[in-house]
Amino acid sequence: MLSKERQDIILKVLNQKKHVTTNYLSEKLYCSTSTVRRELIKLEERGLVERFHGGVSLVPQTNLELPRVFREQKAVQEKKHICDLARIFIGDGFAMFLDASSTVNILCNYLEDYSNLTIVTNGLKTALDVSMMSGLDVFFAGGEIKQSSNATVGEFTNDFLNNFKMNISFISCRGIDENGIYEANHAQASVKQQMIKNSEKTILLCDDSKFNKSHFYKLTSFDNIDAIITNKKPSKSLKKTIENAGSEVIW
Repeated sequence: MLSKERQDIILKVLNQKKHVTTNYLSEKLYCSTSTVRRELIKLEERGLVERFHGGVSLVPQTNLELPRVFREQKAVQEKKHICDLARIFIGDGFAMFLDASSTVNILCNYLEDYSNLTIVTNGLKTALDVSMMSGLDVFFAGGEIKQSSNATVGEFTNDFLNNFKMNISFISCRGIDENGIYEANHAQASVKQQMIKNSEKTILLCDDSKFNKSHFYKLTSFDNIDAIITNKKPSKSLKKTIENAGSEVIW
């Protein structure tokens, strides 16, 4: 089988399933996983797929929320770097919103270094992780549970968040370009908008894979974000747009 034929089959499978494992493609193509990986690299270079540890998904995925298991395995070191930088915004006694993103979840690893924190989150995994720590007051925002993200969303969630006024929100996103910041769907965007509205300060944690990507749902504009923490310097034009809106860029 020619390389192009293998790539066509991979794209056909992804058009049906949206995201699959490398082993699954290996069985479908009757070839080794190393051969599959070579084809996926070529497809990724063409901007047609996005690879994860052990799997791949079709792009653009403008309104599809990827399963958390894929997001947790992507850019792990970059996310750790971002969360390490984010600690400069946390202080003892802070009240904080944490969204349900895999990036913000990594921030939980640093919270035991602080005392008397109050945490409010709509992330199931984040709520469980921080509930195991001593010295933290933890609140979970109930609502409809989205299986793909292990997050609660909807009217009940938003109403719960409106009961709080926090020092800071830590959120992530699905994409960012010169026109603003985007989410995978309106429900996730709505929850994060409530967090922004009810916080004195909002910090966006965003790795460089999100740069110059737009989606159907606009989360917010840069003037509602106090700082964007990433792992690489954005393009000159994107950085200038962010800073002109009064938001700081840290990498």
